[in-house]
Amino acid sequence: MARAVNKILVLSIWEDVWSLGEGGGVADELQFIRHLTKKGIELHFLIPKPRAKKETPGDSLLTYHTYPNVFRAFERLPGIARRFLWPAAFPFAAIPRLERLAAEIRPDVLLGFTHYSFYPLNRVGRKLGIPTAVKLFGVMYLDRFDFPRIKYYWKSVEQIIALRHPVDRYIILNDGTRGQMALERLGIPRGKISFLPNGMDTEWADAPVDRDEARRAMHLPLDRILVVTFSRLVKSKRIELLLRAAASMDRALLDRTTIVIGGDGPERAFLEREARRLGLADRVAFTGIIPHRDVVDFLKASDVFAATNELTNMSLPPCEAILCGVPVVAFDVSGTAEVVRDGETGLLVPNGDVPAFARALERVVRDGALRERLGRQAMAFGRSHFMSWDERIEKELAVLEELAGSRRA
Repeated sequence: MARAVNKILVLSIWEDVWSLGEGGGVADELQFIRHLTKKGIELHFLIPKPRAKKETPGDSLLTYHTYPNVFRAFERLPGIARRFLWPAAFPFAAIPRLERLAAEIRPDVLLGFTHYSFYPLNRVGRKLGIPTAVKLFGVMYLDRFDFPRIKYYWKSVEQIIALRHPVDRYIILNDGTRGQMALERLGIPRGKISFLPNGMDTEWADAPVDRDEARRAMHLPLDRILVVTFSRLVKSKRIELLLRAAASMDRALLDRTTIVIGGDGPERAFLEREARRLGLADRVAFTGIIPHRDVVDFLKASDVFAATNELTNMSLPPCEAILCGVPVVAFDVSGTAEVVRDGETGLLVPNGDVPAFARALERVVRDGALRERLGRQAMAFGRSHFMSWDERIEKELAVLEELAGSRRA
């Protein structure tokens, strides 16, 4: 039986593979490329023109094409200006190139990344009769219907406007921002939504790691309880709340603890100043970027993961911690409780409640038996609930094949 999908044209907003900057996270896009090209599927990526010539990593099935880089054109403007200029300018840069390319290669599916892609795919897909799907890697604040109306629209206006341009399928990754619920409440038919879990390096659960050796390699103390977090250091992660919680901990417990902040980003200098202001300079270690290959060692050498994100605390780092047997202390926001189960895989506290967060940290630092039990239960949960990258990409491919097959029928 012939495969329903042999050729995919992807419209991306990133110059490079998931260019979050500062080494931010493992790229879903990279797993997608590896898995599909291994199956013999031809991939064409339409990306903003990069600063340097784009190198195709030795695979004849992967081709990069470019459109004018409107993101770089406005990068020196203030953030509020970029927020509205980028989505306004993007269609003018992307649509002409997308239409010519789609007419030339005739893909089985047009796939777009992020809400920027809705209007271009809607227009080109309808004109050329090609099925369309947009993949959302989370929906930011789109699920926060508890916000006052003005705040909700201010946080989400770009996505709400983008959703007015329908596509054939909405692929949403479950990062805890409750994307399926959000899109349904905004009028997207349930039958058009494919809600998929994030992929995980599930083999990490069984990875043998020498804790002391891993700590030495990362210049971390051998004799302290390590309360860790890692992410791209941006405002939405709210790492300063971890520092403020640590500063209010019992001093005897704090003396046994090192707060480890992994990653880099625009908030790092602020966080370093905040640590000094709070008298924590000798209690906080900033590791800088942790390469993804080293994350399993970092986590298995740790004792507690602190999750303070204002969007969701079931993004990849807390889930990876659970898989590695590290209990998570987290603010209960959006879909966090799906994986950080209070008293089972970690401890949940009300969103933004810094004193409660400090008390939860004190509990797990003080009680080694509690840490051990939560860690053991966390790893068991991770083994039974998380999906490997191969399984996740297979599910995504099945969605695209069903979409292409139904259009042909």
